[in-house]
Amino acid sequence: MKKIKYFIPSFILMIIIFMFSQQTGNESSGLSSQIVLWIQTYLHIPITELIVRKAAHMSEYAVLTLTFIYGFYKNQYPLKKIIVYSLICAFLYACTDEFHQLFIGGRAGQFTDVLIDTCGALIAIVIYYFYNYWKRKNSSLK
Repeated sequence: MKKIKYFIPSFILMIIIFMFSQQTGNESSGLSSQIVLWIQTYLHIPITELIVRKAAHMSEYAVLTLTFIYGFYKNQYPLKKIIVYSLICAFLYACTDEFHQLFIGGRAGQFTDVLIDTCGALIAIVIYYFYNYWKRKNSSLK
């Protein structure tokens, strides 16, 4: 039997994403505005709220995908299944997250956000794939 304990980080992160999605549109926009203000004030980078919001989508789903990768890796799945299953899990959770937002005031579930989330997942998978490739290549040189 596969061990579910290795997916605890995934479950924790999914709960955190759910809690952020539970915020109303005004609460979510206020948080994004604070982040934009901080970046502009302290890092002196001209940035918009839209960029911050979409970057947050990508990064949280990249991290979520890494937790799925960890779970499947620890359960000794082969590399191809780790990649495919992790991507599917991230995509499906992104779909349910956007569906959930349809019921929150001031929020709208958007398929474009699912695509942005999935791009974050793909970035994590590419990083994992090349890390795994580099690790195997260096171990064969010894």
